[in-house]
Amino acid sequence: MAFEGKDERARNVRVEDVAREAGVSPITVSRALSSPEIVKPETRERVLRAVEKTGYVVNTLASSLRSGRSSFIAMFVSNIENPHFARATRGCADALENSGFHLMMAQTNYSARLEADFVGSVLPLRPAALIFTGVVQAPTTKTLIRSRGMAVMEMWDHVDDPLDMLVGFSNQDGGRLMGEHFGRAGFKNIAYVGRTQDRGAQRLAGFREGLAATGAELGHVAPLDGHPPVIADGAQALRTVLQRYPQVDAIFFSSDVLAVGASLEAARDDATRHIAFAGYGDSGLAEALPVPLTTVHVSSYEMGFRAGKMLLRRLAGETVRERSIVLPNELRIRLSTARFTN
Repeated sequence: MAFEGKDERARNVRVEDVAREAGVSPITVSRALSSPEIVKPETRERVLRAVEKTGYVVNTLASSLRSGRSSFIAMFVSNIENPHFARATRGCADALENSGFHLMMAQTNYSARLEADFVGSVLPLRPAALIFTGVVQAPTTKTLIRSRGMAVMEMWDHVDDPLDMLVGFSNQDGGRLMGEHFGRAGFKNIAYVGRTQDRGAQRLAGFREGLAATGAELGHVAPLDGHPPVIADGAQALRTVLQRYPQVDAIFFSSDVLAVGASLEAARDDATRHIAFAGYGDSGLAEALPVPLTTVHVSSYEMGFRAGKMLLRRLAGETVRERSIVLPNELRIRLSTARFTN
């Protein structure tokens, strides 16, 4: 049998061609590739040599639709440019390495509608599991997923009733730590900048709680909802806060991205050097700034890695007794706030 080239082979070679080359039946080829442990080593070796010679490519999607077993895991990422989500994704990928499962990703852009659309599109392909860098919010999406009885991993948050499994942290607790720090530092005119919905709402609520515990209060809120934050948003937010709340002496940003943008803007303007800044997430830039940024540390990679390992146990049929893991928050006080305290 003649094979013209790599592209031609990938298009035309069938399992029957591999079977003929190896001198076995097509079902033996399928078993050797999908369940090699049940095929004799010498037969498996003949099949693998035939696969290499013919250039046969396994259509894993078609195989999963026929068998009901899938080798891919669908991961829905809120924002692929966010370094924390990127590290969590890397952690998941590392945990799944050499497991036979592979990640397929989509960006939801923090949109419940997009999330629902993607979930609806993926479920007919019978993924082995679903992963979300967040907690599924829409009731209809929750109902749809629960109806499939499949493995699901939610991250980046903490709720009492996850869909299936969860590895996350308490956003409210992180905000509370920062509020207590601002109050104890003696800041009087305090602002909050960032998301005021979903996780942002929890951080804001915790921040207010922490401030109140020290006798302080929040003087100004600048909402930034509707799109994933970028560094330029932080610079613009600082200018807006100064216009609307000129007496501000400390700002808590709901993400490091915003805080970094504000810090860079402040470095160009002596009038803002009296303002303390803090962020959330402990990104790589936070400590590298000329004035290192106070922030709440999030163990992004560990979160993703532990989520991936938990999923593997579940997919292997093990009983996962602890289905909800809450990682601790850690306040990292740096010069951006510490320089204003005694």
